[in-house]
Amino acid sequence: MLASFAVALFVLLGAGAGDPFVLAQAPDAAEIDSKDVGSIALKLAPGAQLAEKPDGTFTVIQDWESLASSEIWAGKPGLALKPVGRLQRLGIEILEPDHAEDPVTQGDVDLEAAAGALRLMSGVLWAEVSRPLRACLTPDDPYYPAGYSTTIGQWGPRRVGLPMAWDITTGSADVVVAILDSGLRADFPDFSGRVVSPYSVLTHSSSSAAWQDNLGHGTAVAGVAVAQGNNGEGIAGAAWNVKIMPVKISEAGESDTAILAEAIQYAVDEGADVINISFSGRQTSHTLTAAVGYAVEKGVAIVAAAGNDGAHSVSYPAGLPGVIAVGATGRSDTLWPSSNTGDALDIVAPGDDIISYSLKYASPFAYWDGTSLSSPLVAGVVGLMLSVDSSISPDEVAEIIAGTADDLGAGGWDKEHGWGLLNAGEAVERASEGSAVTTTTTTTTMPSATSTTTTTTTTTTTVVTSSTSTTTTTGSSTTTTTEPQFVDVSQATTPYWNEIGLLASLGVIAGGTDGLFRPEGDLLRQQFAKIIVRACAYPVLGSERCPFVDVVAQTGLDPLYPYRYVAVAYQYGITKGTDFTHFSPYRTLTRAQMITMVARAAGLGEPPAGYDPPFPMFSSDHYASARAAAYAGLLDGLVDMGPDYDFLAPATRGEVCAVVLTLLQ
Repeated sequence: MLASFAVALFVLLGAGAGDPFVLAQAPDAAEIDSKDVGSIALKLAPGAQLAEKPDGTFTVIQDWESLASSEIWAGKPGLALKPVGRLQRLGIEILEPDHAEDPVTQGDVDLEAAAGALRLMSGVLWAEVSRPLRACLTPDDPYYPAGYSTTIGQWGPRRVGLPMAWDITTGSADVVVAILDSGLRADFPDFSGRVVSPYSVLTHSSSSAAWQDNLGHGTAVAGVAVAQGNNGEGIAGAAWNVKIMPVKISEAGESDTAILAEAIQYAVDEGADVINISFSGRQTSHTLTAAVGYAVEKGVAIVAAAGNDGAHSVSYPAGLPGVIAVGATGRSDTLWPSSNTGDALDIVAPGDDIISYSLKYASPFAYWDGTSLSSPLVAGVVGLMLSVDSSISPDEVAEIIAGTADDLGAGGWDKEHGWGLLNAGEAVERASEGSAVTTTTTTTTMPSATSTTTTTTTTTTTVVTSSTSTTTTTGSSTTTTTEPQFVDVSQATTPYWNEIGLLASLGVIAGGTDGLFRPEGDLLRQQFAKIIVRACAYPVLGSERCPFVDVVAQTGLDPLYPYRYVAVAYQYGITKGTDFTHFSPYRTLTRAQMITMVARAAGLGEPPAGYDPPFPMFSSDHYASARAAAYAGLLDGLVDMGPDYDFLAPATRGEVCAVVLTLLQ
C-alpha cells in the first residue's frame, strides 16, 4: 500500500516549489481557511469510478460491474485521500488528503506523488495537483477623495472614455457581473440592492457570513467594476446598474486552480454574463482550462488580470484561450512597471493610483495599484456592452474591445500593450451598432503541399488580414513567400514568418479569433497531432479508434479533435504514446517529440554510419530520430540548431511551422 499523502498549506511564503507567490502582508495561520489546503483534480474515463476500500483509503475501479467480488480490490493500491467535491458540469473529481497526519509537515511534494500514482491507475484520464493563485492587487497610501482639487480622483474612468459610454448606458439590471474574489462587503451603499446569487466556494455556503469580504480585495475590485454612480455616495464604477454576483474563492489572498474552476462553473450555472478574475498564477491546469472552456461554450465572457510579476508572459487564467487578458497602465499611458506582458495580452487599462474601497483604514477608500484594478474596469465595460446588446458572443466582445482600443507602443498589437488602451466609449458605441464581425471571402493562389499550384478559397474576419503570396523562379529553384496573415507575425520580428504564412494559407494551421498566432507560444501534444495529420493529408474518416485512454472524444467545435486526429497519427505510426495506454494530450510538446514525430511521418531511414549531426547525444528515446532528421535536412530551418540546442525545451509554434513546412517540401 502506498504511504499516506498530504500537502502543505498554500501559505504566503511557500505556495509552490520554485514558484513563490508572496503577498504584502502574511495572515496568521488561524486565518487560513481549510480549503487553502491543496487538492487533486481527477478526470476519470467512462466506466471508471472512485471507490473506498475496506481500510478507508480510496482507489479507482475500471468497469466495476464486470468484476467479480474477489477481483475488485485485487492489486488496487489505496491512497489516503478523500473526495471533497465534484465539478459536475466538467466531470472532474476533487480530492484532498485525509487529515490523519499533519498536512503542514508532509509538504506538497507528497500530493504530487499521489497525483502521479493516480495517473498510473487504469481508468484515470488525468490527475493533477491544484496550482496556487494569488490576488493581483498592491495597496498604496489611503486617501479619501473628498477634495478632488487636491487629489487625482478617479482618473481611470475618465481616461478610458467612460463618460461617453455612460451617455449610451449605465448598465442594465438584466446583466450579471460575477466577481470571483475574496468576497464582498455588501453594506456599502454603492452595492445596495444589487447582489444576486452570492456564494462561497470555500465553505459551499450562500450565507452572508460565508461570502463576506474580510480581506478587502474583492470589495476593491467590485468597486472599480460595478460601484453605483451618480448617487452621491462613494465612487463610480464602470457599470452602475448591473447586478453583482460575488463568489468567494479566497480568505487571505491565495486560492488555487481547483477552487477557481469550481467558482467559474458556479457563476456560469447561476446566470453570470461576465466573469472577472483578479487572481493569477504562473501555472495553469486541465481543471482550469476545462472550466474556462465551459464558460465560453455557454456564452459567458471572462476577463482576467495579466499578473503583477513584471514577467514577459501573461499569468493564468488570463493566458488561457477565451479569456480577455488585461495589463495595467499609469496616468501617462505608460505600462505599469510590474504588469505582465507577453503573447497572450489583449488590452491594457488604468491600474495605477486607482481609488476604490478599502477595509484596512479608517477611511473607506484607498489608492490601489495592480492589474487587479485594470481587469474589473474592462469587465465593467463588457457589462455595459452586453447591456446594449445581450446577444454578443464572448468572441465578439473580445473583437470589439480589441478593435476600438487606443493604440499604444508599436503600431497594432504588441506584447507590452496588446491591442492598446481600453476605449470604453467606442466599445459600447460599437456594441450598440450590432455585430463586430465582418466576414469576407477571398480567393488566393497558393502552393499546395506538392509542387503543383492550387486555388484556395479562405474566409477571414476583420481582425485577420488576408494573405498574399509571391512565387519567384530562378533556374530550377523556386522560392515562395507570403505576407503574414497574423498581426503578431512580421518579417521584422518573427524568425519563421514565411513558414507560418504558408502553412496558414494551406489550411494546416490557424490563429485565434483575436487575429494572433503567438509564434513564441507552445503547443499541446494533441494540437500537434492535428497539425501533422492535416499537413500529411491523411484521411480522417470519423470512425478511427484511438488506443489511448486519456484522449477525449471532442474538445471545442471540431468533432474530430482530438480523438480522431490522435487515432490517425497512431495508425500511421507517427506517435506511439507516452506509454502503452496514454498519449498525454495535455502535456506541452517538446522539441524532441516534435522532431521524432516529423521524422516518423517522413519515413526516414538510418543515415550513414559515419554521419555526425550538429548536436551531441541528448536522449536515448529521441536522438536517433533527430540524427536522421538532421541528415535529411528537416532541421535546416531551425535558427538555433547546433550543439547548444535544447531538445527537451517546449517547441514553439514558429518552430513547428518551420519543421512541418520542410517536411512538405
